[in-house]
Amino acid sequence: MAPGDVTRSANRTFELLGAIVEHGGLTLGDAAKATDLATSTALRLIRSLEQTEFVVRGEDNVYRVGPRLLQIGARALGDNQLLPRARPAMKAIAETTRESTYLSTIGPKDTALYLDQIEGTHAIRHMGWVGQSVPLNGTAVGAALSGKVGESGYAIAHDTIEDHSTGVAAPIYNAVGQIAGALSVVGPTFRLTDEVCASHGRVLVAHCARLSAELGSQTP
Repeated sequence: MAPGDVTRSANRTFELLGAIVEHGGLTLGDAAKATDLATSTALRLIRSLEQTEFVVRGEDNVYRVGPRLLQIGARALGDNQLLPRARPAMKAIAETTRESTYLSTIGPKDTALYLDQIEGTHAIRHMGWVGQSVPLNGTAVGAALSGKVGESGYAIAHDTIEDHSTGVAAPIYNAVGQIAGALSVVGPTFRLTDEVCASHGRVLVAHCARLSAELGSQTP
């Protein structure tokens, strides 16, 4: 097999695996459609992923994340120093705002990837975005990760990813002044008025500043 063919096959395999992860599981036909592959090509690649336990096929013929990928993911998360450092700040933010609080970082293809969550304490609260990605463009967390927060230090976005949901986010800086991640709160739009968003934004900025200092940042 020529080098170009090897690269193309690897790219297709990773795209297929990414689609299965992103959708929480796919049948062979749906996986082929999601990656614009012929069914025969998708089957060949999925069989390779099965053999290496990156995916497993259930009795419903849906391919889902396998134990090998879970092991690698757990190891990668364990090696990410931002996760344990951000947890105390996330808990404090969730306790203060009572809204679900997220840690995010830059994801693939101009997206923000949600790494961790502390659930809010309101009866109606946001939940379930860990492992999901959203566009950088047009979202509060995307603005924070892109450094588009203005003098306030935080960004607000209403009803962009989910109807009736509002997000407020602020960036975290590392020791060389780069944005390492973002903390955000997400809740129902009816509760997150402009005044409430501003209050939550100030809370986020304060905790992100302390977390950035812990990472060695000199960014004010």
